[in-house]
Parts: sequence; C-alpha cells; structure tokens
Amino acid sequence: MDVRIGPVEDVRRDGCRVVEVDGRRVGVISVGEEFFAIGDKCPHMGASICAGSLSGTLVAAGPHELVYGMDDRVVRCPWHGWEFDLETGRSLLEPKRVGLRTYRVTQLDGEVVLHT
Repeated sequence: MDVRIGPVEDVRRDGCRVVEVDGRRVGVISVGEEFFAIGDKCPHMGASICAGSLSGTLVAAGPHELVYGMDDRVVRCPWHGWEFDLETGRSLLEPKRVGLRTYRVTQLDGEVVLHT
C-alpha cells in the first residue's frame, strides 16, 4: 500500500511527520535530501520516537578508540534515551533483540510516498 505523506518541502520543514497506517503510527523523518520511515512507538515503554532527538553517536574507529559518527542517523527516545539506527531501525545497544519497524519512502511528483 502506498500512502502519500505530503509535498516534499512541507515534510522537510516538519522534520518528522507522524501518520497512522493500518492502526500503526509511522514517523516519516527528513534528513537532508533523504527520507526515512520508522514505527513511532519505542519498544521500551511506548513513547513517540518522533518526539525524541536525531543525532549521531560514538563508533569504534580502532582498538580502544571511539569517534563521533552516524551523524543524523541515530534517533533517540525522548523518555529514556534508547537509541535506534534510523536506516535499519535496530537498537544500538541490542541490535539482534530490539528494533523499530522500518518502511521504504520515495518521492513521486514532488510528494513523499510511504510504502507499507
């Protein structure tokens, strides 16, 4: 099912637009020229992920060395700080066990389209 979210510029300006699809809240997030879509419910206690922040995190650069990376690719829950990879939906702490559902997003005729 394809859901038209709105004009590209409007969705970009919003940063994150939450829509309901088949009874589920989905957050469509704008990052630069790209759009991502994730389930908008934190698996921990149900907070709206789109009410959280978007940033990066520390990643391994070598043995015993961390550097800032994944800039604007980490979405953080507003209640307890759980972090998720925006592209994969996987938890940064427990990627094999916890995650958010992700959806494909495209642009068509100047509009953002969510594919479910």
